[in-house]
Amino acid sequence: MKTIVFGFSDNPERYSYMARELLVSLGHETVTINPRVESQIDLLDSGCHTLTLYVNSQISDKYQQNLLKCKPKRVIFNPGTENLDLQKKFETLGVEVVIGCTLVMLRTQQF
Repeated sequence: MKTIVFGFSDNPERYSYMARELLVSLGHETVTINPRVESQIDLLDSGCHTLTLYVNSQISDKYQQNLLKCKPKRVIFNPGTENLDLQKKFETLGVEVVIGCTLVMLRTQQF
């Protein structure tokens, strides 16, 4: 199942980096997107099963239309990424919304 890590940082101390490393080690197809690299936003067009967010609400608001067009089956709002308006829009589209931590979910086999 394909997972998009939105808000990826190549800094090993960042949670988005740790999540990508764990996803890959567990055999998940993973796409990383750093919204500061505008050309990477197009990677959302490929769709995914899970979209895991590592950006604050101002950034997710900026890319809201792109994120919604991604049409994930599930979106994970990691700690600090909560965005009630975006959550409601995903729910309206029938997307499973999870408020949680991707790392914890992976380590406890709840992913």
